[in-house]
Amino acid sequence: MKKLLLVSTVISILCINVSAYAAGSMNMPRTEVSSLFFQENPEPEVEIYPNPLTEGRLTIAANDQILSVQVLNITGEMVFNREYQPGTHSVIIELNQAEKGLYLVRVNFSNKVIHTEKIMVK
Repeated sequence: MKKLLLVSTVISILCINVSAYAAGSMNMPRTEVSSLFFQENPEPEVEIYPNPLTEGRLTIAANDQILSVQVLNITGEMVFNREYQPGTHSVIIELNQAEKGLYLVRVNFSNKVIHTEKIMVK
């Protein structure tokens, strides 16, 4: 709710300022709108390798705590799902039984951010 109110307030201020500027009643310098917004939960740095996967062993390393990892095939079927202990920053998962094709790797972090990346199994 706080984010919605903040965004609404910022948009209102921008609309008023843009209207005044367009009418010529305000001498306003050009500014970056993106600097008014902030990201509450920044995206963690994540490495998922090797990609493409040829030998069944996938490594996931991150600078934030990994809570869980899911791997879904292209039809959305979950082929791997595991939760990890707090403090886990690197995991190795075995996908030896995975058929060739595209998969989505979904990594859930402690700050409620979810990182999703596409991998190929050859």
